[in-house]
Amino acid sequence: MTTSQRLGIVTGTDAPELTADGKALREALRSRGFDAEGVRWMDSSVDWSDFDVALLRSCWTYYTRPDDFRDWISTVEDAGVTLLNPPDVVRWNVNKSYLSALDAAGVPVIPTAWVEPGERPNLETILRERGWEEAVVKPAIGTSSAGAWKTSLETAARDQPRFEEPFSAARQTGSTAGGGADRETLSSRGALVQEFAPEIADGERSLVFFCGAYSYAWQSFRAPDEFGVEPNFETENRTYEPDEEIVVQATEALETAAELVGVDAEHLPYARVDGIERDGEFRLMELELIEPYLDLGGHDAVADLTDAVVSVLD
Repeated sequence: MTTSQRLGIVTGTDAPELTADGKALREALRSRGFDAEGVRWMDSSVDWSDFDVALLRSCWTYYTRPDDFRDWISTVEDAGVTLLNPPDVVRWNVNKSYLSALDAAGVPVIPTAWVEPGERPNLETILRERGWEEAVVKPAIGTSSAGAWKTSLETAARDQPRFEEPFSAARQTGSTAGGGADRETLSSRGALVQEFAPEIADGERSLVFFCGAYSYAWQSFRAPDEFGVEPNFETENRTYEPDEEIVVQATEALETAAELVGVDAEHLPYARVDGIERDGEFRLMELELIEPYLDLGGHDAVADLTDAVVSVLD
């Protein structure tokens, strides 16, 4: 690898300066010969042709401007910049419909009803037809718990207007960066209705991978009555050592995703696979391939991600 490549650690409006992990990563990359710095993806003053590599890290609210974000990916490509993760992977991962593709490919996914843009389904009917007592409604484009809320057979009829009310990314984030989304409804933008997984009380599992290889994991716990109340509600992360079979299943989910997009999982410097355990089986909830929180500092993994970036570029 040629040294002194200019590398942008990509952040956004919610983290205009690098996070603590981002700063540590910047220094580690500099020690490996990169001219590394933080840069906001939506900064119109940036000439991306000045960069050799763009490493997505803390652009967490890109989903409030998905069309602009996709345009930015094309701009980076046209400028000859190497985007990590790769552009096709990022585009595929923007919309949670990727879960449908993984489900069709045989990956165990939390049971989900897929609401295509423009559809106007009835929430109560969805739950009754599938035999679900409770479900979680999520925007098809979103991160963390932004815009997610819980419904049930008992409340679905009352919740129907919420499903059809104007969708506002600004309402989710507390920002004013909603753009045209304010004129759309949640259902017209595309949504998921997922069976509520009571196993979430035992912690959501997050498994971190570098270049397709499992590295470490944690469990996230949250109070049930806080679900969907705040976009980024408080969670408690605890150390988690998954069984070998869980690691195998999470690895298979990641490898299947890579195959669907047409890349090798080894060419993904980072990935986070989120899910729950049900009857000894890993059930996928989300596959984070754009800007996942990796807790690099907490797991002493800054060097691991740096090595992964260097490996992929080599």
